[in-house]
Amino acid sequence: MRVGRSLSALILFAALVTGCTSGGHQASTSGPLNGPDHADAGSGEECIPEKKGGSVTFGGDELHNYGSKPVVIDKVTLSKASGLRLVEAVIVSTSTSLVGYSTGFPPVPEARNQPGIDWDHRRKAVGATLSPQPDDAKVVNNLVLHLRVTGASGVRMAGVLVHYHVGGSDYVWHNVLGLAVETKKKSC
Repeated sequence: MRVGRSLSALILFAALVTGCTSGGHQASTSGPLNGPDHADAGSGEECIPEKKGGSVTFGGDELHNYGSKPVVIDKVTLSKASGLRLVEAVIVSTSTSLVGYSTGFPPVPEARNQPGIDWDHRRKAVGATLSPQPDDAKVVNNLVLHLRVTGASGVRMAGVLVHYHVGGSDYVWHNVLGLAVETKKKSC
């Protein structure tokens, strides 16, 4: 009887120790998506006017795979968001400019129908594979978010986090700009 309890306690202890060490694993921020501007996270803020319940397009970021192996996106989240909810994140191939920022979603026709922006072939960001790219790639991966305004004041986020993996290694990418949404006025 005593041996059974001791063995059970030992198994429980081993499970707890293993759970603590593997559960505390942190994804690296120095992965292949982190290029020259990675250190500037949170260095700026975009402002868009929109009322509670409305949508915002946040599409000013490029995901560039500087590595030598494909990257797989696991999750996209908002950093320090207040009054905003991520509805959808997509990858849009573009050879000219980025979709950018605007009120409403989908983006205004002038943004999504520009020559070189392949809006019609956008794909969900989560689960997407991004191949390695040369520094002077002709086509880039534009990360475009559909955000819903859920708050009436103080609506903002510090930025965007993209959780991804290469092989068995986990990484996190963060963008440079945050977002403030002006819900009371028609302009920022």
